[in-house]
Amino acid sequence: MKFLYVSSVSKSRQYSGILKKVAGQTKGVSELGWDAFYTCMEGDSVILCKGDNTLQRETFPNGLRWRDRQEAAADKICGFVENGKYDAVYIKGFLASPYACKIAACAKKSNQKCRVIFEIATYPYWGTWLQLLKTDFKSHQLRSFLGHLFEIGQHITSMPQMKRNVNMLAVFGKPVKKLWKIPCVMLDNGITFTDFHSKTYKYAKDGIHILGVVGTTLSHGYSRVLNGIAKYKDQGGFAKMPVYFDIVGGNDTIKELKSEALKLQIAQNVSFLGYKNSKELQQLYDYCDIAVSVLGGFSYHLNYMSPIKSREYCAAGIPFLYAYEDTLPPDAPFAMKIPNDSSPVNIGNVVKFAENCRRNPEISVQERQYAADHYDWKIIMKRVLDFADADDKE
Repeated sequence: MKFLYVSSVSKSRQYSGILKKVAGQTKGVSELGWDAFYTCMEGDSVILCKGDNTLQRETFPNGLRWRDRQEAAADKICGFVENGKYDAVYIKGFLASPYACKIAACAKKSNQKCRVIFEIATYPYWGTWLQLLKTDFKSHQLRSFLGHLFEIGQHITSMPQMKRNVNMLAVFGKPVKKLWKIPCVMLDNGITFTDFHSKTYKYAKDGIHILGVVGTTLSHGYSRVLNGIAKYKDQGGFAKMPVYFDIVGGNDTIKELKSEALKLQIAQNVSFLGYKNSKELQQLYDYCDIAVSVLGGFSYHLNYMSPIKSREYCAAGIPFLYAYEDTLPPDAPFAMKIPNDSSPVNIGNVVKFAENCRRNPEISVQERQYAADHYDWKIIMKRVLDFADADDKE
């Protein structure tokens, strides 16, 4: 059985986390006995990959407009699909698009029995798009604003076509049984569990260290942590237990966070560490007390989420904060839930949470076991393929 994961994710460092997810999902399928491949982008090329190996590269003209670039990439991917005659094609998406419809049609034409799955990365999705339009408008980015409107228009016109060749939707977010008249399977984000080792206890002696890993989205909400630290400082908290915030990443929001830390007069307690590779991140997981998952879903009208970073924290055995509805058990000792709003994080409570985890290292062991049982991509992708197989037999 042959599987193709269709993605247009760039190999640039900024998107390394998303591409890691694509490769992880594909690896999970291969561990189920499938011959599994995935696509990604590098410059003006579409690449067909298997594991860490590039099998084929198709280049399109340089300097194409966004719309023409998308169409050219879809054409190249259709070439891969037609030659591969896959039994399952999994298309990474957000909104419906004519490019996804074209690839789905190619998959069915190549193999009539092919099960085509379209992924919706975040549901409900309109909050995210309204926030993008709002940001474009406020920053006077007319080109970006019109581009997002164009994508919304494509979604509206493409939705009716999706039903023709897409068997099911793989949805991350709020539970839903059908979208666009297509059956849905609800998924958690996941990890490749073997990529992580057990947390070793090398805690800092200068105080509690909180770790934040900034992704490509603006929904991390780390301003809430900065404001919480400033409030904790004003209340004399540093005299009892100093708190430090170590931030990994290098996207556009880092500059704003640096400016905010200076304004709040807590810059000496906030470190900006830049990009870190997997090995360096694991060292930070060992060193820091707790980590921060998404705290800003409210700004995108999102309440149901399953961020990859929380799954990575879980696999690494580092306790974490989160602010959304998740599939986590509400009494999980390794996860502290806070309100999904703009309020500053209560650092006093965070310190108590971190100190309890320090005293009870078995919490980290429980956390890792939970990740192994629930979040490995092999487990998650089996649900996708089983659902698609059952739907195909109805």
